[in-house]
Amino acid sequence: MGRSRSFDEAMLLDAAIEVFWVRGYRATSLAEVSAASGVANGSLYQAFGSKRELFLAAYRRYCAQRAAVVESVFTVPYDGVQTTVGAYFDAIVDDCLSHPDRRGCLMLNTVSELGTDPDVARISSRTVDAMGASVARALGEVAPPSVDDAELALSAAQIVALSQALIQLSRMGRDAEELRRMGSRAAASAERVLQAA
Repeated sequence: MGRSRSFDEAMLLDAAIEVFWVRGYRATSLAEVSAASGVANGSLYQAFGSKRELFLAAYRRYCAQRAAVVESVFTVPYDGVQTTVGAYFDAIVDDCLSHPDRRGCLMLNTVSELGTDPDVARISSRTVDAMGASVARALGEVAPPSVDDAELALSAAQIVALSQALIQLSRMGRDAEELRRMGSRAAASAERVLQAA
């Protein structure tokens, strides 16, 4: 955009993420983002032009952070498919529990609210693909050598989809131990599938 900004854009976007995450896109006003961030309404309009463009910038940032969270799970090597997948599901449940208000995931919430929006769909799809790629790379380190890339990608996509279901169940108030048991069972199932491939 070329204009100099008199505010810290990362801090603004983080504040906007919080407001949109708690209230949703439609229920959030720019005045609320302004109050949460300390950036004047006029500066928001000058920098982004509209609530939608501000939201998309915040949404891109959030989704990039979510993909990085998934990738960070696998910076530590694990022993075997079940342990690797179990660590991923545990990280997802831990992340859910870090928000006592059970707000779920901004990406899932936004897809529910604005899923037909082409920009939202594109950003969301890229994010899920990035998450799947991280999981597939981790599986490739621990799966039997006979498992090909296509099978790893399919298994990773299923694992990411299951993690999204865990997030939604957490949002509905399901008990943390129940969520962990589901994750553990899914990890054992992934092990069986890849061992049989």
